[in-house]
Amino acid sequence: MKIEKYLEQNRLKLDAETPNDDFIWKGIKKEIRPQRTILPDRMWKATAIFLLGVLLTYVVVKENQEDSVVIVTLADISQDLGQQEADLKRVVNKKWEEIQPLTMEEKSEFGFLLDELSELDRVYKTYEQDLNKTGGNEQIINALLDYYEKKIRLLNRLSMEIDKQKNYETTIEFKDL
Repeated sequence: MKIEKYLEQNRLKLDAETPNDDFIWKGIKKEIRPQRTILPDRMWKATAIFLLGVLLTYVVVKENQEDSVVIVTLADISQDLGQQEADLKRVVNKKWEEIQPLTMEEKSEFGFLLDELSELDRVYKTYEQDLNKTGGNEQIINALLDYYEKKIRLLNRLSMEIDKQKNYETTIEFKDL
């Protein structure tokens, strides 16, 4: 009721054919003007400090982990195992030297054996990681030694297949002459 009474009394002042442009634009500018607050600045600073703390924690933890990672080999577990591993590695390297270099044709022809060797190497890396985690576990030690024996068998088979292929090609060439 008071509003109606006020409107009736001030009708002439309130009714205007043209609006007061200055008054309207001042109100718009007041609403548009960016209002700077202190809160966002504090939030940025707090975020920067938090991220710096996370980064420092990561660096410290990473350095401590690198120091604590010790690579365990069979020689670390036992001198006999180390000697056995070294002997098997020598045999494997010798077999690879006999086979290398493979031509592209041989690689494609004997790809199934090369794939088996790659898979065997992948499994070996897994066993090495397990050895580093668990230490001298007898099953892992046996698996590592078995890896070398399997690799030698595969390399022998690859060598025999290559020799067989070369003998076959020589026989074909000899018959053609």
